[in-house]
Amino acid sequence: MKGDKKDLWYLDSGCSRHITGDNTKFAKLELKEEGFVTYGDNNKGKILGNGVIGNGSSFNIKNVLLVEGLKHNLISISQLCDKGFKVMFEPNNCLIYDAHGSIVLIGKIVNNIYVFDLHHASFSIHCLLTKEDDTWLWHRRLCHIHM
Repeated sequence: MKGDKKDLWYLDSGCSRHITGDNTKFAKLELKEEGFVTYGDNNKGKILGNGVIGNGSSFNIKNVLLVEGLKHNLISISQLCDKGFKVMFEPNNCLIYDAHGSIVLIGKIVNNIYVFDLHHASFSIHCLLTKEDDTWLWHRRLCHIHM
């Protein structure tokens, strides 16, 4: 995976909310104390705010909590599914689809954990031409550079 370990987001099936301890991850952040989150070992982390993460593309993840002292970035699989996303796990990667069936995120497996680097992810995949006709055929045969 590209990027630094601090840029990685871990897909977590046991996490009920998207959470991070790094306020630089947010595209939009509203700071306000909202209580605490409880971890699997019953320790608690103080919620400092709520916001949106993304990389400037059309895909953003909303309702991400900023939690004091948290060292990792966790994405809740159940919260993704609640928002209409479909999460499909494969042997080497994880695909996240939007409600229209388009892939919006591809995670990779690293040390038996599915992760993705939101900062370096590319979400806009476009097909620029799907049509084949005689004009293009003759254009290629005559080695023309431009139409």
